[in-house]
Amino acid sequence: METTIKDIEINLKTLPKEFLHDVNDFIDFLKYKYLKEKQYEVPEWQIEETKRRMSYSRNNPQSFVSESEMDDYLNDLESGD
Repeated sequence: METTIKDIEINLKTLPKEFLHDVNDFIDFLKYKYLKEKQYEVPEWQIEETKRRMSYSRNNPQSFVSESEMDDYLNDLESGD
């Protein structure tokens, strides 16, 4: 017989409240154990976009600014300079 969400709900409702934390921890463990590979799967479009951006940065290094340059630029914008 297949276990359904309804079966789990019935069991949870009859379980003493002090065990709910343990049940939730176990669910988190199962999700981690069985879904961790899928969780970190990167979609193909993101891989391609990353490659495109890396290629652009190699071919156009002058288009990038340092953090301090950007900070100065933003400060100038805020001050109206």
